[in-house]
Amino acid sequence: MAATSEIETGLPELSGLDEYYGRLERIGSPVDAPKHFRLFSAGELPDCCYLIKEGRVISFEYTNTGRQNVFSRTGPNEPDSLIVLPAMLLRRRLALSFMTEMPSELIHIRRENLLDAISLDPSLAIGIMNILSAKFLMVYEEFFADSRAAPWRLCNLLLSLADRYGEAHDAGVLIKLKYSQQMMADRLRMNRTTVADIIRELKDAGLIERVNDYYCIRSVDRLRRYRGWS
Repeated sequence: MAATSEIETGLPELSGLDEYYGRLERIGSPVDAPKHFRLFSAGELPDCCYLIKEGRVISFEYTNTGRQNVFSRTGPNEPDSLIVLPAMLLRRRLALSFMTEMPSELIHIRRENLLDAISLDPSLAIGIMNILSAKFLMVYEEFFADSRAAPWRLCNLLLSLADRYGEAHDAGVLIKLKYSQQMMADRLRMNRTTVADIIRELKDAGLIERVNDYYCIRSVDRLRRYRGWS
């Protein structure tokens, strides 16, 4: 991610988690999950968790009108790529349901196998602490961002996506993840029309553009200044 090393999003550093995710992968068993594969249902008491290797998983609930309300979208190499880890460890029922949003490669890890591995290698417990700490920091940053104005939040999301998925491009930093305006609206809990209006403003200001269906940040520094951080 050399192309985006200058981005300061407030998100936890992820490079230190890679080693632990690799060790956890050896504890579990691989699962090739199709699109819309239900991993967990709300109210369930999980005795396992899933590590995302490729693909994306959403957490959601259904409203009284039957509408699917998406709370999060998670891919690989993120602080919350270990799906339902806290609930599994603490034996808590899930408030949300989880399913794949696209065909995904997952690692199925049973609670008893994880605890056995920790008992044999206490250093793995430090890895679990690091993963949970990174997840906590990410939730904290998102809670902080929720209190800011809509343009700030959308700019912050774009910078965060660039930090994780950005690649150097002639036009700037290309976010190599297809992320629709509806996905942005779901993630930020905004109206899609609001998201579309802000995206239009950012394009008109020459801050972002679309390149082959991907968003491209033309200048990270300028977008940061537009967001309101120097």
